[in-house]
Amino acid sequence: MKKEFIFGEVWLLTVSAAFQRANIYKSDYDKKEKKVFKEKLKELIIQKSEEYNNGVISEEDHLKNIEDIITFSADYPNVLRGGRLNFGICQKLLNLYLKYLWCLGLLKFPPPHFPVDRKIQIDLGITNPCSWTAMDDKKEYLKVIEIARKALPEHSEINSIAELELKLFKRN
Repeated sequence: MKKEFIFGEVWLLTVSAAFQRANIYKSDYDKKEKKVFKEKLKELIIQKSEEYNNGVISEEDHLKNIEDIITFSADYPNVLRGGRLNFGICQKLLNLYLKYLWCLGLLKFPPPHFPVDRKIQIDLGITNPCSWTAMDDKKEYLKVIEIARKALPEHSEINSIAELELKLFKRN
């Protein structure tokens, strides 16, 4: 029961953070279809997250997982504004869920990336942060990841960009 409760809370926090400012739902969505979308999305994210315990996931595979979430979401055009979730929302969903699991000790390895949002971009010194809720391809996202990689040597005690994001993260 405890494990089920924690996983439920982690999922709730993940979805709340990824959807909070994104205005993803159409105004006239079907409630039953929205419920199915949310249940299937949760199943997909959980299934994808399990891959991360089988060894270190390459950046290519991680990006493919994000793309798979976008592809999945396109099956719900009657629910989602724009007919699907964009790259920024999908990366936030997957990366944040993985971050929570990792911080709880439920992932053996740090996630390959971190949730890219406005705050981490500012923390990394990016002067004109891109809007993660409007990010519709991986180009802007990968720019942020590369800036984090370049900042890593300044923090000799840190071994991954996921750890760097944790160090920089401060809730205001």
